[in-house]
Amino acid sequence: MWTIVLVLGLLALGGCGGGGGGSLAEEEGTRYARQILQDRRGGSLSVALVEDGRILWARGFGLRDRSAGLAPSPDTLYGIGSTSKLLAAVAVMRLADQGLVELDRPLGDYLRDFRMESPEASQVTVRMLLNHSSGFPGGDYRGSGTTARNEGYLEDMYENLRTSHLKHRPGALCIYCNDGFTLVEKLVVAVSGRPYEAFLREEILLPLGMTHTRAPLEAFPLGSFAPGYPDSGDRPLPQEFINTLAGGGMYSTPTDLCRLLALLAGGGTLEGTRILSEASVRAMGEDQTGGTLRVVDTRSSRYGLGLDTVRQPGLELAGFRAWMKGGDSSVYGSAVVVIPDLKLGAAVTGATRIGSEQAVALAERVLLAALVERGLLDRMPPLLPETPRPPAPAPDLSPFLPGIYAASGQLFRLEQGAAGLAISRCSEGGGWEPAFSGLVHREDGRFSSDGDPLREFSFAEEGGFRYLVQRSPGYGRIYQDDQVLAQKLEPGAPLEAPWAARLGRVWLAVNLPSRTYGLDTSWDPRMRLLSLPDLPGSLFAGPQGQGWYLVRPRSDRLALPGITIPTDGGRDQNDLKVLEVEGEEWLRFGSFRYRPAETVPVVSADALPRQVALGTEGQWLRLDPGAKGGILRVASRGTGTRWMLFDGAFRGVTDSQVLGADSRASAPPGGYLVLLGDPGARFEVTLEVPGGSGKGTRRP
Repeated sequence: MWTIVLVLGLLALGGCGGGGGGSLAEEEGTRYARQILQDRRGGSLSVALVEDGRILWARGFGLRDRSAGLAPSPDTLYGIGSTSKLLAAVAVMRLADQGLVELDRPLGDYLRDFRMESPEASQVTVRMLLNHSSGFPGGDYRGSGTTARNEGYLEDMYENLRTSHLKHRPGALCIYCNDGFTLVEKLVVAVSGRPYEAFLREEILLPLGMTHTRAPLEAFPLGSFAPGYPDSGDRPLPQEFINTLAGGGMYSTPTDLCRLLALLAGGGTLEGTRILSEASVRAMGEDQTGGTLRVVDTRSSRYGLGLDTVRQPGLELAGFRAWMKGGDSSVYGSAVVVIPDLKLGAAVTGATRIGSEQAVALAERVLLAALVERGLLDRMPPLLPETPRPPAPAPDLSPFLPGIYAASGQLFRLEQGAAGLAISRCSEGGGWEPAFSGLVHREDGRFSSDGDPLREFSFAEEGGFRYLVQRSPGYGRIYQDDQVLAQKLEPGAPLEAPWAARLGRVWLAVNLPSRTYGLDTSWDPRMRLLSLPDLPGSLFAGPQGQGWYLVRPRSDRLALPGITIPTDGGRDQNDLKVLEVEGEEWLRFGSFRYRPAETVPVVSADALPRQVALGTEGQWLRLDPGAKGGILRVASRGTGTRWMLFDGAFRGVTDSQVLGADSRASAPPGGYLVLLGDPGARFEVTLEVPGGSGKGTRRP
């Protein structure tokens, strides 16, 4: 049934520009868009091509409304994720042109109460917010993505940042960082005296004619935006609210985004309206990574101001300088690519398994076809040949092998044997699982397997650190790009007794907002700590099933981020702090707080029902491990109420959203119940056991 619906949707595509036969760019764009939807098993996307300020082609593909069989139009809104950062950068440059902001002045000159635990934070400049070199932890995800607008996110994030440490000296590295752009909102408000969304609308969006671009301050009318869909079924997911508006929260259309690209290609002017000075546009397109630790030439991460790269690899392969920005969220993917010298650009937005990788590939493909049409490129670049290079004897790699390597959220073990180089990945349980094997040393000095010859590995040493480097095919598989995958770890002194005693324990998240987007029974609420026997002194934090993060103890109660990797591999690192709460050791990792699982109150049937009132955090209860099952009933009052039930191994059983109005479920003995909601929300939890006359709870 799904295949039939998808085919019909592709045959009844909406949008302007007609079918795919008008030009090579249209033909290539149409073919490639359909291929993406087929490969990604559905979804929808929209694309537009602009030249010298004029939209040449715009079209929607797939189904924005599955039940009605409707395709998206060029006016259908999509979340654009981190492509919002480009708008944020334009806002800052607008303030700079107005003489209200200087890029190289300290941020503290504008945000007078800005501070962090690291004294060096006083050196963070406005420029560093826009080029990812501030040294901020990376991304504060607690409450950032929700099913309704979270008005308090910005201030919560700001307060958490003030009690955190830098992960590197300001300006030393460029590591992708949402935090800096979240603070752009606060900067714009402080300098302009207007809300961020108002400044953006009045100073940029309306003058540019970007009439469809907006911040999700409230729910959009149904039919005006492309919702996400689950893996099966025709019922759309709730609207997604990304609450860092400057970092990833805006909604837009490809035709609107093309007007933004036309502004940049026009040197700050569009249709006679000047938004930015030519000097500001040039500054946005300058490579900001010079003078920082780079290790390898990662062309897709040559950051500009608000740009992922000022050397888009696919267009550089064709001999043209191009700028690119992409964005992702739980639901959406987007990308914009512009060749400023030709005033030629493309924008793509997508939903439901359409990420920035697919969006970039489509935008790149459309632009390459446009270059062929204009006689600026002989032919479309061919796909890379997937033929393994001849093997060659490996040099002495004893400084690199064997070894344990870490990246943000990832942990690898590398070994070299008779079958070649083998790379294992640390699982959530702390064991090792094969990741890449049969990696043979090749004549070009890299390791690859016969089955995946375009994914190559090598080693590098820079700044006193040793790194594993991965060369992988780019978005459209017409080029390869290098990126640091992980950093080699060295053994240290044994862990001090307080940290060693915390290994093997489990802590549970208590301050997750009930409206968190995508929250379901697959959520892992645990925080665990790990140390590796073959790496003395190692300590890794494992939050909520999100991988393992290296932290280095600085005291009995504080551990700080421990890796130094530029671009993506070093992003989103946080402090680990031990807190004392009513005589118990709690943990804080970033802005998430965790309570010890062993002290969670036990719910049994020997007490009368009692009310549980929430404060600023959720409450955990454990079902009596000695009981023989029973029926759990949960009644709630207040706003934002949500409860979730787990078994004794913290596997999700059910939750209130799954059950709907029926708030009862079979109680797994030894399972865990978490109650979430806004402050003041109240719950009544009862447990009925077979043959028992009592029902109730113990007060948490």
